[in-house]
Amino acid sequence: MGNFALKPLRPKARHHPFKGDIFWVVFKFCQLNTRLEEIIPYKRPSSLPSAAATMSAGGEMPMQRAKRLLEGLRVHHLGFGFFWTVTFIALSSFQDTAGGPDLWRTYVLAEQTVLPFAVGTLGTLCALRQRELPYWTASAASFMLSGAALLYFLMFSFAQGDAALAFVAGVLMGASCALFFLLWELFYVSEGQQRALICIPLSAAMSVALYLLVSRLPLIAVVFIAVALLPFLALFSLQKSLQEIEMDFVPPFTRATLSKSIKDLWRPVLCVGILGFSWKLMAGLGGSGSEAGSLPVLIAFATAALLVVALELFLSKGFDILHIYQLLFPVLTIVFLLPSLLGDQYTALLNTFLMFGFETVNLLLIITCAVYSVRNGLPSSPLYALAIAPVLFAMSAGSITSMALGPALSNDFAHNANLVLLCIALLSIALILITRSKQRVPASVTDAELLDAASLNLSKPSQKPSSTEAMAEASADAPDTTEDARHLRIRTYLDERGLSPRETEVAELLMKGHSVSAISNKLFISENTTRGHAKSIYKKLNVHSRQELVDLGDQLSE
Repeated sequence: MGNFALKPLRPKARHHPFKGDIFWVVFKFCQLNTRLEEIIPYKRPSSLPSAAATMSAGGEMPMQRAKRLLEGLRVHHLGFGFFWTVTFIALSSFQDTAGGPDLWRTYVLAEQTVLPFAVGTLGTLCALRQRELPYWTASAASFMLSGAALLYFLMFSFAQGDAALAFVAGVLMGASCALFFLLWELFYVSEGQQRALICIPLSAAMSVALYLLVSRLPLIAVVFIAVALLPFLALFSLQKSLQEIEMDFVPPFTRATLSKSIKDLWRPVLCVGILGFSWKLMAGLGGSGSEAGSLPVLIAFATAALLVVALELFLSKGFDILHIYQLLFPVLTIVFLLPSLLGDQYTALLNTFLMFGFETVNLLLIITCAVYSVRNGLPSSPLYALAIAPVLFAMSAGSITSMALGPALSNDFAHNANLVLLCIALLSIALILITRSKQRVPASVTDAELLDAASLNLSKPSQKPSSTEAMAEASADAPDTTEDARHLRIRTYLDERGLSPRETEVAELLMKGHSVSAISNKLFISENTTRGHAKSIYKKLNVHSRQELVDLGDQLSE
Protein backbone atom coordinates (compact mmCIF):
# COMPACT_ATOMS: atom_id res chain seq x y z
CA MET A 1 0.00 0.00 0.00
CA GLY A 2 3.05 2.23 0.49
CA ASN A 3 2.33 5.78 1.52
CA PHE A 4 -1.24 5.51 0.35
CA ALA A 5 -3.75 6.74 2.98
CA LEU A 6 -7.47 7.04 2.82
CA LYS A 7 -8.70 10.61 2.95
CA PRO A 8 -11.83 11.29 4.96
CA LEU A 9 -14.84 11.83 2.78
CA ARG A 10 -16.24 15.34 2.86
CA PRO A 11 -19.99 15.59 3.09
CA LYS A 12 -21.50 16.98 -0.06
CA ALA A 13 -23.10 20.38 0.22
CA ARG A 14 -26.84 20.23 0.04
CA HIS A 15 -28.35 22.94 -2.13
CA HIS A 16 -31.85 24.18 -1.67
CA PRO A 17 -33.72 24.25 -5.00
CA PHE A 18 -34.71 27.90 -4.47
CA LYS A 19 -31.38 29.13 -3.15
CA GLY A 20 -30.72 32.74 -4.11
CA ASP A 21 -34.27 34.08 -4.38
CA ILE A 22 -36.75 35.66 -1.99
CA PHE A 23 -38.31 32.36 -0.97
CA TRP A 24 -34.90 31.05 0.06
CA VAL A 25 -34.56 34.02 2.45
CA VAL A 26 -37.99 33.29 3.91
CA PHE A 27 -37.20 29.58 4.24
CA LYS A 28 -33.87 30.18 6.02
CA PHE A 29 -35.38 32.75 8.35
CA CYS A 30 -38.20 30.40 9.33
CA GLN A 31 -35.52 27.84 10.20
CA LEU A 32 -33.67 30.49 12.20
CA ASN A 33 -36.85 31.64 13.89
CA THR A 34 -37.32 28.22 15.49
CA ARG A 35 -34.31 29.00 17.66
CA LEU A 36 -35.72 31.94 19.58
CA GLU A 37 -32.83 32.00 21.95
CA GLU A 38 -30.68 33.45 19.14
CA ILE A 39 -33.15 36.28 18.70
CA ILE A 40 -34.13 36.96 22.30
CA PRO A 41 -31.57 35.23 24.50
CA TYR A 42 -33.20 33.21 27.24
CA LYS A 43 -31.71 30.82 29.68
CA ARG A 44 -34.18 28.30 31.10
CA PRO A 45 -33.66 27.91 34.83
CA SER A 46 -33.25 24.46 36.30
CA SER A 47 -36.09 25.19 38.70
CA LEU A 48 -38.60 27.98 39.13
CA PRO A 49 -37.30 30.47 41.71
CA SER A 50 -39.52 31.95 44.34
CA ALA A 51 -40.49 35.62 44.33
CA ALA A 52 -38.12 36.33 47.22
CA ALA A 53 -35.26 34.60 45.43
CA THR A 54 -35.99 36.58 42.27
CA MET A 55 -35.94 39.87 44.13
CA SER A 56 -32.78 39.02 45.99
CA ALA A 57 -31.08 38.17 42.70
CA GLY A 58 -31.70 41.71 41.50
CA GLY A 59 -34.74 41.08 39.28
CA GLU A 60 -38.32 42.22 39.69
CA MET A 61 -41.55 40.34 39.42
CA PRO A 62 -43.65 41.56 36.44
CA MET A 63 -46.24 43.39 38.54
CA GLN A 64 -43.56 45.12 40.58
CA ARG A 65 -41.82 46.24 37.38
CA ALA A 66 -45.13 47.57 36.08
CA LYS A 67 -45.76 49.43 39.32
CA ARG A 68 -42.30 51.01 39.17
CA LEU A 69 -42.77 52.15 35.57
CA LEU A 70 -46.24 53.57 36.25
CA GLU A 71 -45.03 55.41 39.33
CA GLY A 72 -45.67 59.15 39.10
CA LEU A 73 -47.85 58.89 35.98
CA ARG A 74 -50.40 61.70 35.65
CA VAL A 75 -53.44 61.97 33.38
CA HIS A 76 -52.08 65.01 31.54
CA HIS A 77 -48.98 63.00 30.59
CA LEU A 78 -51.27 61.13 28.17
CA GLY A 79 -52.37 64.33 26.43
CA PHE A 80 -50.68 63.17 23.23
CA GLY A 81 -53.81 61.06 22.76
CA PHE A 82 -56.05 64.17 22.38
CA PHE A 83 -53.97 65.36 19.44
CA TRP A 84 -53.88 61.87 17.94
CA THR A 85 -57.69 61.66 18.12
CA VAL A 86 -58.08 64.79 16.01
CA THR A 87 -55.71 63.39 13.39
CA PHE A 88 -57.81 60.21 13.24
CA ILE A 89 -60.94 62.28 12.69
CA ALA A 90 -59.32 64.57 10.12
CA LEU A 91 -57.63 61.74 8.20
CA SER A 92 -60.36 59.12 8.43
CA SER A 93 -62.24 59.51 5.16
CA PHE A 94 -64.36 61.92 3.12
CA GLN A 95 -68.03 62.27 2.34
CA ASP A 96 -69.20 61.46 -1.18
CA THR A 97 -69.56 65.06 -2.26
CA ALA A 98 -68.84 66.73 -5.56
CA GLY A 99 -65.12 66.70 -6.21
CA GLY A 100 -64.54 64.80 -2.96
CA PRO A 101 -61.87 62.36 -4.18
CA ASP A 102 -59.83 65.10 -5.87
CA LEU A 103 -60.00 67.34 -2.81
CA TRP A 104 -59.11 64.39 -0.61
CA ARG A 105 -56.00 63.59 -2.65
CA THR A 106 -54.92 67.25 -2.51
CA TYR A 107 -55.48 67.37 1.25
CA VAL A 108 -53.63 64.11 2.01
CA LEU A 109 -50.78 64.91 -0.36
CA ALA A 110 -50.24 68.33 1.24
CA GLU A 111 -50.36 66.90 4.78
CA GLN A 112 -48.00 64.02 4.09
CA THR A 113 -45.55 66.25 2.23
CA VAL A 114 -45.45 69.07 4.77
CA LEU A 115 -45.14 66.81 7.82
CA PRO A 116 -41.69 65.24 7.09
CA PHE A 117 -40.30 68.55 5.80
CA ALA A 118 -41.53 70.38 8.91
CA VAL A 119 -40.08 67.77 11.28
CA GLY A 120 -36.73 67.79 9.48
CA THR A 121 -36.56 71.59 9.25
CA LEU A 122 -37.50 72.23 12.88
CA GLY A 123 -35.07 69.58 14.11
CA THR A 124 -32.27 71.10 12.03
CA LEU A 125 -33.00 74.60 13.35
CA CYS A 126 -32.92 73.34 16.94
CA ALA A 127 -29.55 71.69 16.28
CA LEU A 128 -28.08 74.82 14.70
CA ARG A 129 -29.41 77.19 17.38
CA GLN A 130 -28.68 74.74 20.22
CA ARG A 131 -32.11 75.44 21.63
CA GLU A 132 -35.27 73.40 21.87
CA LEU A 133 -38.58 74.72 20.57
CA PRO A 134 -40.01 77.54 22.71
CA TYR A 135 -43.08 76.58 24.68
CA TRP A 136 -45.31 79.13 22.93
CA THR A 137 -45.20 76.93 19.84
CA ALA A 138 -47.63 74.62 21.66
CA SER A 139 -50.31 77.32 21.29
CA ALA A 140 -49.45 77.69 17.60
CA ALA A 141 -49.75 73.93 17.13
CA SER A 142 -53.16 73.88 18.84
CA PHE A 143 -54.56 76.74 16.72
CA MET A 144 -53.30 75.13 13.50
CA LEU A 145 -54.82 71.79 14.54
CA SER A 146 -58.17 73.47 15.21
CA GLY A 147 -58.04 75.33 11.89
CA ALA A 148 -57.19 72.18 9.95
CA ALA A 149 -60.10 70.30 11.55
CA LEU A 150 -62.50 73.16 10.76
CA LEU A 151 -61.47 73.28 7.10
CA TYR A 152 -61.72 69.48 6.93
CA PHE A 153 -65.37 69.52 8.00
CA LEU A 154 -66.19 72.42 5.68
CA MET A 155 -64.87 70.51 2.69
CA PHE A 156 -65.78 66.90 3.36
CA SER A 157 -68.91 67.20 5.51
CA PHE A 158 -70.56 70.39 4.22
CA ALA A 159 -69.16 70.45 0.63
CA GLN A 160 -67.82 74.01 1.02
CA GLY A 161 -64.33 74.32 -0.40
CA ASP A 162 -61.97 73.96 -3.33
CA ALA A 163 -58.47 72.65 -4.05
CA ALA A 164 -56.80 75.71 -2.53
CA LEU A 165 -58.69 75.24 0.73
CA ALA A 166 -57.80 71.54 0.75
CA PHE A 167 -54.14 72.42 0.30
CA VAL A 168 -54.24 74.94 3.18
CA ALA A 169 -55.94 72.38 5.43
CA GLY A 170 -53.26 69.80 4.63
CA VAL A 171 -50.46 72.28 5.32
CA LEU A 172 -51.98 73.26 8.68
CA MET A 173 -52.45 69.62 9.69
CA GLY A 174 -48.89 68.67 8.71
CA ALA A 175 -47.34 71.65 10.53
CA SER A 176 -49.37 71.07 13.70
CA CYS A 177 -48.45 67.37 13.71
CA ALA A 178 -44.76 68.25 13.45
CA LEU A 179 -44.92 70.67 16.38
CA PHE A 180 -46.89 68.30 18.61
CA PHE A 181 -44.52 65.42 17.83
CA LEU A 182 -41.42 67.44 18.71
CA LEU A 183 -42.84 69.08 21.84
CA TRP A 184 -44.14 65.83 23.32
CA GLU A 185 -40.83 64.14 22.57
CA LEU A 186 -39.11 67.01 24.40
CA PHE A 187 -41.23 66.33 27.48
CA TYR A 188 -40.65 62.57 27.40
CA VAL A 189 -36.90 62.98 27.01
CA SER A 190 -36.65 65.62 29.74
CA GLU A 191 -38.73 63.56 32.15
CA GLY A 192 -36.62 60.48 31.37
CA GLN A 193 -37.01 57.14 29.66
CA GLN A 194 -39.50 55.92 32.27
CA ARG A 195 -42.12 58.35 30.92
CA ALA A 196 -41.45 57.51 27.27
CA LEU A 197 -41.80 53.76 27.79
CA ILE A 198 -45.38 54.02 29.01
CA CYS A 199 -46.89 57.37 28.01
CA ILE A 200 -46.36 57.05 24.25
CA PRO A 201 -48.15 53.70 23.70
CA LEU A 202 -50.83 54.46 26.31
CA SER A 203 -51.59 57.75 24.53
CA ALA A 204 -51.94 55.88 21.25
CA ALA A 205 -54.37 53.36 22.72
CA MET A 206 -56.37 56.15 24.40
CA SER A 207 -56.69 58.00 21.08
CA VAL A 208 -58.37 55.01 19.44
CA ALA A 209 -60.87 54.70 22.31
CA LEU A 210 -61.67 58.43 22.11
CA TYR A 211 -62.08 58.29 18.33
CA LEU A 212 -64.50 55.34 18.50
CA LEU A 213 -66.48 57.18 21.16
CA VAL A 214 -66.61 60.50 19.29
CA SER A 215 -67.48 58.90 15.95
CA ARG A 216 -70.76 57.61 17.43
CA LEU A 217 -71.98 61.14 18.19
CA PRO A 218 -74.04 63.41 15.90
CA LEU A 219 -72.11 65.38 13.31
CA ILE A 220 -72.48 68.75 15.02
CA ALA A 221 -71.11 67.28 18.26
CA VAL A 222 -68.18 65.71 16.39
CA VAL A 223 -67.39 69.10 14.79
CA PHE A 224 -67.42 70.86 18.16
CA ILE A 225 -65.23 68.22 19.82
CA ALA A 226 -62.70 68.04 16.97
CA VAL A 227 -62.48 71.79 16.31
CA ALA A 228 -62.67 73.19 19.85
CA LEU A 229 -62.57 70.68 22.71
CA LEU A 230 -59.82 68.25 21.71
CA PRO A 231 -57.34 70.93 20.49
CA PHE A 232 -57.89 72.78 23.80
CA LEU A 233 -57.29 69.59 25.82
CA ALA A 234 -54.21 68.84 23.70
CA LEU A 235 -52.83 72.33 24.42
CA PHE A 236 -53.72 72.26 28.13
CA SER A 237 -52.14 68.84 28.76
CA LEU A 238 -49.02 69.72 26.77
CA GLN A 239 -48.48 73.03 28.58
CA LYS A 240 -49.09 71.42 31.96
CA SER A 241 -46.55 68.73 31.13
CA LEU A 242 -43.97 71.21 29.83
CA GLN A 243 -44.29 73.21 33.05
CA GLU A 244 -42.78 70.23 34.88
CA ILE A 245 -39.49 70.58 33.01
CA GLU A 246 -36.95 73.35 32.55
CA MET A 247 -34.41 73.48 29.75
CA ASP A 248 -31.65 75.89 30.77
CA PHE A 249 -29.04 74.27 28.54
CA VAL A 250 -29.27 72.09 25.44
CA PRO A 251 -26.20 69.97 24.60
CA PRO A 252 -24.81 70.63 21.12
CA PHE A 253 -25.50 68.20 18.31
CA THR A 254 -22.01 68.02 16.82
CA ARG A 255 -20.74 66.15 13.78
CA ALA A 256 -19.36 63.41 16.00
CA THR A 257 -22.69 62.87 17.74
CA LEU A 258 -24.47 63.04 14.38
CA SER A 259 -22.19 60.38 12.93
CA LYS A 260 -22.59 58.13 15.96
CA SER A 261 -26.37 58.56 16.00
CA ILE A 262 -26.65 57.65 12.32
CA LYS A 263 -24.44 54.62 12.85
CA ASP A 264 -26.54 53.42 15.78
CA LEU A 265 -30.02 54.18 14.46
CA TRP A 266 -30.01 53.63 10.70
CA ARG A 267 -31.03 49.96 10.90
CA PRO A 268 -34.19 50.45 12.98
CA VAL A 269 -35.06 53.53 10.92
CA LEU A 270 -34.69 51.46 7.73
CA CYS A 271 -36.95 48.69 9.07
CA VAL A 272 -39.70 51.10 10.16
CA GLY A 273 -39.42 53.12 6.94
CA ILE A 274 -39.82 50.05 4.72
CA LEU A 275 -42.83 48.87 6.71
CA GLY A 276 -44.37 52.35 6.50
CA PHE A 277 -43.80 52.53 2.74
CA SER A 278 -45.32 49.07 2.22
CA TRP A 279 -48.37 49.86 4.35
CA LYS A 280 -49.11 53.18 2.59
CA LEU A 281 -48.52 51.62 -0.84
CA MET A 282 -50.88 48.68 -0.33
CA ALA A 283 -53.51 50.66 1.62
CA GLY A 284 -53.71 53.41 -1.01
CA LEU A 285 -54.46 50.98 -3.84
CA GLY A 286 -57.80 49.95 -2.37
CA GLY A 287 -59.50 52.99 -3.85
CA SER A 288 -61.44 53.83 -0.71
CA GLY A 289 -59.60 57.02 -0.06
CA SER A 290 -59.18 56.11 3.56
CA GLU A 291 -56.14 54.63 5.18
CA ALA A 292 -56.90 55.21 8.84
CA GLY A 293 -60.65 55.30 9.30
CA SER A 294 -61.75 51.67 8.98
CA LEU A 295 -62.54 49.73 12.12
CA PRO A 296 -60.03 46.88 11.45
CA VAL A 297 -57.20 49.39 10.98
CA LEU A 298 -58.13 51.20 14.19
CA ILE A 299 -58.24 47.90 16.06
CA ALA A 300 -54.81 47.05 14.65
CA PHE A 301 -53.49 50.42 15.82
CA ALA A 302 -54.90 49.94 19.33
CA THR A 303 -53.61 46.35 19.49
CA ALA A 304 -50.13 47.48 18.51
CA ALA A 305 -50.19 50.18 21.21
CA LEU A 306 -51.36 47.74 23.89
CA LEU A 307 -48.74 45.20 22.77
CA VAL A 308 -46.00 47.80 23.22
CA VAL A 309 -47.38 48.66 26.67
CA ALA A 310 -47.32 44.98 27.65
CA LEU A 311 -43.77 44.54 26.35
CA GLU A 312 -42.54 47.57 28.28
CA LEU A 313 -44.33 46.62 31.50
CA PHE A 314 -43.59 42.92 31.70
CA LEU A 315 -40.52 42.10 29.54
CA SER A 316 -37.91 42.36 32.25
CA LYS A 317 -34.77 41.75 30.16
CA GLY A 318 -35.32 44.60 27.70
CA PHE A 319 -35.57 44.40 23.91
CA ASP A 320 -35.10 46.45 20.74
CA ILE A 321 -36.89 47.09 17.45
CA LEU A 322 -34.75 44.70 15.44
CA HIS A 323 -35.77 41.74 17.60
CA ILE A 324 -39.44 42.58 17.07
CA TYR A 325 -38.91 43.04 13.32
CA GLN A 326 -37.26 39.64 13.06
CA LEU A 327 -40.27 38.06 14.74
CA LEU A 328 -42.75 39.95 12.54
CA PHE A 329 -41.02 39.17 9.23
CA PRO A 330 -42.23 35.58 8.59
CA VAL A 331 -45.82 36.47 9.49
CA LEU A 332 -45.71 39.57 7.28
CA THR A 333 -44.43 37.48 4.38
CA ILE A 334 -47.23 34.94 4.73
CA VAL A 335 -49.90 37.67 4.93
CA PHE A 336 -48.42 39.40 1.87
CA LEU A 337 -48.90 36.22 -0.18
CA LEU A 338 -52.52 35.60 0.89
CA PRO A 339 -54.24 37.98 -1.62
CA SER A 340 -52.21 36.59 -4.53
CA LEU A 341 -52.78 32.96 -3.57
CA LEU A 342 -56.31 32.97 -2.12
CA GLY A 343 -58.07 36.01 -3.57
CA ASP A 344 -58.74 39.72 -3.07
CA GLN A 345 -60.89 39.11 0.00
CA TYR A 346 -57.64 38.91 1.99
CA THR A 347 -56.52 42.42 0.95
CA ALA A 348 -58.23 43.95 3.99
CA LEU A 349 -56.40 41.48 6.23
CA LEU A 350 -53.11 42.45 4.57
CA ASN A 351 -53.70 46.18 5.17
CA THR A 352 -54.77 45.56 8.76
CA PHE A 353 -51.73 43.48 9.61
CA LEU A 354 -49.40 45.92 7.85
CA MET A 355 -50.85 48.68 10.01
CA PHE A 356 -50.33 46.53 13.11
CA GLY A 357 -46.72 45.70 12.22
CA PHE A 358 -45.84 49.25 11.25
CA GLU A 359 -47.42 50.88 14.28
CA THR A 360 -45.73 48.40 16.62
CA VAL A 361 -42.24 49.20 15.36
CA ASN A 362 -43.08 52.89 14.86
CA LEU A 363 -44.06 53.33 18.52
CA LEU A 364 -40.93 51.45 19.52
CA LEU A 365 -38.84 53.75 17.31
CA ILE A 366 -40.26 56.84 19.04
CA ILE A 367 -39.48 55.25 22.40
CA THR A 368 -36.01 54.30 21.16
CA CYS A 369 -35.32 57.95 20.25
CA ALA A 370 -36.28 59.05 23.77
CA VAL A 371 -34.20 56.33 25.46
CA TYR A 372 -31.21 56.99 23.19
CA SER A 373 -31.43 60.74 23.80
CA VAL A 374 -31.55 60.30 27.59
CA ARG A 375 -28.70 57.79 27.73
CA ASN A 376 -26.41 59.78 25.46
CA GLY A 377 -27.30 63.27 26.67
CA LEU A 378 -28.50 64.45 23.24
CA PRO A 379 -31.13 67.11 22.42
CA SER A 380 -34.50 65.57 21.67
CA SER A 381 -35.70 67.53 18.63
CA PRO A 382 -32.65 67.02 16.34
CA LEU A 383 -32.47 63.33 17.23
CA TYR A 384 -36.21 62.85 16.70
CA ALA A 385 -35.97 64.56 13.31
CA LEU A 386 -32.97 62.42 12.38
CA ALA A 387 -34.85 59.18 13.08
CA ILE A 388 -38.50 59.96 12.32
CA ALA A 389 -38.24 62.28 9.29
CA PRO A 390 -36.91 59.46 7.01
CA VAL A 391 -39.81 57.25 8.11
CA LEU A 392 -42.30 60.03 7.33
CA PHE A 393 -40.68 60.55 3.91
CA ALA A 394 -40.97 56.81 3.22
CA MET A 395 -44.67 56.86 4.14
CA SER A 396 -45.21 59.90 1.93
CA ALA A 397 -43.45 58.11 -0.93
CA GLY A 398 -45.76 55.11 -0.47
CA SER A 399 -48.87 57.30 -0.58
CA ILE A 400 -47.68 59.25 -3.62
CA THR A 401 -46.78 56.01 -5.44
CA SER A 402 -50.21 54.52 -4.77
CA MET A 403 -51.89 57.73 -5.97
CA ALA A 404 -49.79 57.70 -9.15
CA LEU A 405 -50.66 54.06 -9.86
CA GLY A 406 -54.32 54.68 -9.14
CA PRO A 407 -57.05 52.43 -7.76
CA ALA A 408 -57.99 51.30 -11.27
CA LEU A 409 -55.03 48.94 -11.25
CA SER A 410 -56.02 47.36 -7.93
CA ASN A 411 -57.92 44.56 -9.71
CA ASP A 412 -54.99 43.69 -11.97
CA PHE A 413 -53.61 40.40 -10.63
CA ALA A 414 -50.18 40.74 -12.28
CA HIS A 415 -49.89 44.32 -11.07
CA ASN A 416 -50.72 43.34 -7.50
CA ALA A 417 -48.32 40.39 -7.62
CA ASN A 418 -45.48 42.67 -8.68
CA LEU A 419 -46.20 45.08 -5.83
CA VAL A 420 -46.31 42.22 -3.33
CA LEU A 421 -42.95 40.91 -4.56
CA LEU A 422 -41.51 44.44 -4.35
CA CYS A 423 -42.62 44.81 -0.73
CA ILE A 424 -41.32 41.34 0.21
CA ALA A 425 -38.00 42.13 -1.45
CA LEU A 426 -37.66 45.38 0.53
CA LEU A 427 -38.55 43.65 3.80
CA SER A 428 -36.04 40.88 3.04
CA ILE A 429 -33.26 43.38 2.31
CA ALA A 430 -33.88 45.02 5.67
CA LEU A 431 -33.84 41.60 7.36
CA ILE A 432 -30.51 40.65 5.77
CA LEU A 433 -28.93 43.94 6.82
CA ILE A 434 -30.04 43.71 10.45
CA THR A 435 -29.14 40.05 10.90
CA ARG A 436 -25.57 40.77 9.84
CA SER A 437 -25.10 43.21 12.72
CA LYS A 438 -25.01 42.48 16.43
CA GLN A 439 -25.36 46.14 17.38
CA ARG A 440 -28.66 46.83 19.13
CA VAL A 441 -30.24 50.07 20.33
CA PRO A 442 -32.58 49.39 23.27
CA ALA A 443 -36.25 50.34 23.18
CA SER A 444 -36.74 49.50 26.85
CA VAL A 445 -34.99 49.31 30.20
CA THR A 446 -34.20 46.14 32.09
CA ASP A 447 -35.14 45.39 35.68
CA ALA A 448 -31.50 45.77 36.66
CA GLU A 449 -31.45 49.30 35.24
CA LEU A 450 -34.63 50.20 37.08
CA LEU A 451 -33.26 48.88 40.37
CA ASP A 452 -29.71 50.15 39.99
CA ALA A 453 -30.50 53.59 38.55
CA ALA A 454 -30.41 55.24 41.94
CA SER A 455 -27.06 53.68 42.77
CA LEU A 456 -25.37 54.90 39.59
CA ASN A 457 -23.15 57.98 39.91
CA LEU A 458 -23.33 57.97 43.68
CA SER A 459 -23.52 61.36 45.26
CA LYS A 460 -20.45 63.06 46.53
CA PRO A 461 -20.25 63.47 50.32
CA SER A 462 -20.95 66.89 51.75
CA GLN A 463 -18.00 68.98 52.86
CA LYS A 464 -19.82 69.74 56.07
CA PRO A 465 -19.54 67.10 58.82
CA SER A 466 -22.55 64.89 58.23
CA SER A 467 -24.85 65.58 61.15
CA THR A 468 -27.52 63.52 59.42
CA GLU A 469 -25.28 60.44 59.52
CA ALA A 470 -24.55 61.00 63.22
CA MET A 471 -28.23 61.35 63.92
CA ALA A 472 -28.97 58.22 61.90
CA GLU A 473 -26.42 56.22 63.90
CA ALA A 474 -27.67 57.60 67.22
CA SER A 475 -31.26 56.79 66.39
CA ALA A 476 -30.72 53.53 64.51
CA ASP A 477 -32.97 51.71 66.91
CA ALA A 478 -35.56 54.49 67.13
CA PRO A 479 -39.07 53.68 65.96
CA ASP A 480 -40.07 54.43 62.37
CA THR A 481 -42.46 57.13 63.57
CA THR A 482 -39.51 59.46 64.26
CA GLU A 483 -38.30 59.20 60.66
CA ASP A 484 -41.84 59.64 59.42
CA ALA A 485 -42.24 62.77 61.54
CA ARG A 486 -39.01 64.24 60.09
CA HIS A 487 -40.12 63.45 56.57
CA LEU A 488 -43.54 65.01 57.20
CA ARG A 489 -41.92 68.11 58.68
CA ILE A 490 -39.70 68.61 55.62
CA ARG A 491 -42.53 67.87 53.19
CA THR A 492 -44.86 70.35 54.94
CA TYR A 493 -42.19 73.07 54.92
CA LEU A 494 -41.57 72.58 51.19
CA ASP A 495 -45.27 72.55 50.35
CA GLU A 496 -45.77 75.81 52.25
CA ARG A 497 -43.04 77.43 50.11
CA GLY A 498 -44.97 76.58 46.92
CA LEU A 499 -42.77 73.77 45.57
CA SER A 500 -44.35 71.47 42.99
CA PRO A 501 -44.46 67.69 43.68
CA ARG A 502 -41.44 67.09 41.42
CA GLU A 503 -39.50 69.98 42.96
CA THR A 504 -40.24 68.54 46.40
CA GLU A 505 -38.75 65.20 45.37
CA VAL A 506 -35.64 66.90 44.00
CA ALA A 507 -35.30 69.13 47.09
CA GLU A 508 -35.47 66.17 49.48
CA LEU A 509 -32.70 64.39 47.58
CA LEU A 510 -30.57 67.54 47.44
CA MET A 511 -30.97 67.91 51.20
CA LYS A 512 -29.54 64.42 51.58
CA GLY A 513 -26.45 65.43 49.61
CA HIS A 514 -27.23 63.65 46.34
CA SER A 515 -25.60 64.93 43.19
CA VAL A 516 -27.48 66.14 40.11
CA SER A 517 -26.44 63.02 38.21
CA ALA A 518 -27.68 60.68 40.96
CA ILE A 519 -31.00 62.53 41.23
CA SER A 520 -31.60 62.39 37.48
CA ASN A 521 -30.98 58.64 37.48
CA LYS A 522 -33.14 58.04 40.54
CA LEU A 523 -36.11 60.05 39.27
CA PHE A 524 -35.64 59.09 35.59
CA ILE A 525 -35.33 62.68 34.42
CA SER A 526 -32.59 64.42 32.48
CA GLU A 527 -29.79 66.32 34.20
CA ASN A 528 -30.95 69.53 32.48
CA THR A 529 -34.38 69.14 34.07
CA THR A 530 -32.79 68.42 37.46
CA ARG A 531 -30.70 71.60 37.23
CA GLY A 532 -33.80 73.57 36.26
CA HIS A 533 -35.69 72.24 39.28
CA ALA A 534 -32.71 73.04 41.54
CA LYS A 535 -32.64 76.62 40.26
CA SER A 536 -36.35 77.01 41.01
CA ILE A 537 -35.90 75.41 44.47
CA TYR A 538 -33.09 77.81 45.41
CA LYS A 539 -35.27 80.76 44.44
CA LYS A 540 -38.36 79.59 46.34
CA LEU A 541 -36.41 78.62 49.48
CA ASN A 542 -34.14 81.69 49.32
CA VAL A 543 -30.91 79.67 49.41
CA HIS A 544 -27.88 80.18 47.23
CA SER A 545 -25.99 76.89 47.25
CA ARG A 546 -26.43 73.19 47.73
CA GLN A 547 -24.66 73.38 51.09
CA GLU A 548 -27.23 75.89 52.38
CA LEU A 549 -29.97 73.49 51.26
CA VAL A 550 -28.28 70.60 53.11
CA ASP A 551 -28.03 72.78 56.24
CA LEU A 552 -31.71 73.65 55.93
CA GLY A 553 -32.54 69.96 55.74
CA ASP A 554 -30.49 69.30 58.87
CA GLN A 555 -32.32 72.05 60.75
CA LEU A 556 -35.71 70.71 59.74
CA SER A 557 -34.65 67.19 60.73
CA GLU A 558 -33.62 68.38 64.21
